[in-house]
Amino acid sequence: MLAYLPDTHAPAWATVLTEEEAHNQGKALVLGWHEGRLSLWPPMGRETPVAVDFLQGALGYRISQGRVKHERLVKAMGRLPNNSLIVDATAGLGRDSALLAAAGFEVLMLEANPVLQQLLSDGLLRLQGQLPLRLITGRAEDILPQLTPQVVYLDPMFPERRKSAAVKKELAWLQYIAPIPSHGEEANLLNIARRAATHKVVVKRPANAPFLGAEAPNSQLPGKAVRFDVYLPIS
Repeated sequence: MLAYLPDTHAPAWATVLTEEEAHNQGKALVLGWHEGRLSLWPPMGRETPVAVDFLQGALGYRISQGRVKHERLVKAMGRLPNNSLIVDATAGLGRDSALLAAAGFEVLMLEANPVLQQLLSDGLLRLQGQLPLRLITGRAEDILPQLTPQVVYLDPMFPERRKSAAVKKELAWLQYIAPIPSHGEEANLLNIARRAATHKVVVKRPANAPFLGAEAPNSQLPGKAVRFDVYLPIS
């Protein structure tokens, strides 16, 4: 089991034998096994651990064949050629990637954070190829220039983007290990994504959030809580 002590200068993980040990040492999070899944949770807390599970729970309902076509994310992709490749360049916990894969797209997840990489890899092992999902570990800024996907999908970390207490809790945990990108980093990622995509870049944003990198989109799919901004490729 790994335990995490947040530190603005040098975040670090340490090995512990029990979550009680992590709690006594003042660690904020532990990464270990819970109910057969690699999971993340606060030591000695009552919160439900976070794991990547592509087929169970609420996500399992959303990816069902009769449901997934109604997802606004899927609608934001528009009409694409058969066997289109979508690169989720900010994969996180892979939930949006699973929706897109269930809709019939080939999905390549990119993730730079080592902890999220491990969670995603564990989820993929248990998925056993039931969805067309793949993972490449590394920085999207380095990997995207080597790819030619039809669509690049971006959902960068954003503070307080949901009203649900459960999601806020989960978001807070992720922000411990994956800091929110700066404005300059967002602008750079969007630029690289637009140069890599052949059809479009789709960006998920909270409904009232500023444009990614202060760049106005070519079109939008609005919503009450979340909107999707669509950008055309640039050369």
